[in-house]
Amino acid sequence: MNIHTVPKRSYPSHTREKFYERTKRLFPGHANATYINTSDPAYYEKLLRANRTHVRALYELGRQYEKQGFWRKAADYYDRAVLADPCFEPAVGAKILLARRRQQKEHIEARTRAHTASPVRKKLSLIQMTSAVLLGYTLLATLAFVLLR
Repeated sequence: MNIHTVPKRSYPSHTREKFYERTKRLFPGHANATYINTSDPAYYEKLLRANRTHVRALYELGRQYEKQGFWRKAADYYDRAVLADPCFEPAVGAKILLARRRQQKEHIEARTRAHTASPVRKKLSLIQMTSAVLLGYTLLATLAFVLLR
């Protein structure tokens, strides 16, 4: 074997081999840096670089953003997945559930805002109420005594 020849790689599937060939054409000299496998943390981002309408990648990225709490980004990815394939049920269901969750959160926030905007009533203890009533009766008795004199 000649030192300057690179041995041909063997891939577990025909699809991965085609992907690698396409990557070599798109990014000459950088094919190894862009080749992906399923254990790569940026697997779905790299899939979207190769195919912007990859439904599973769009859906999975939406799930990741939803788990992190970035609901607008998640909704955007779910919308893109549904546009790419309207029959992809996981994305349609996730989009509906996310909309419900956002609506519930907004409702809770609105109730919280309304509750904090209203004046806060301080609850009086039994001793405080009793002393307030006795003070009122004492003032009324004093006023009646003064007027009747």
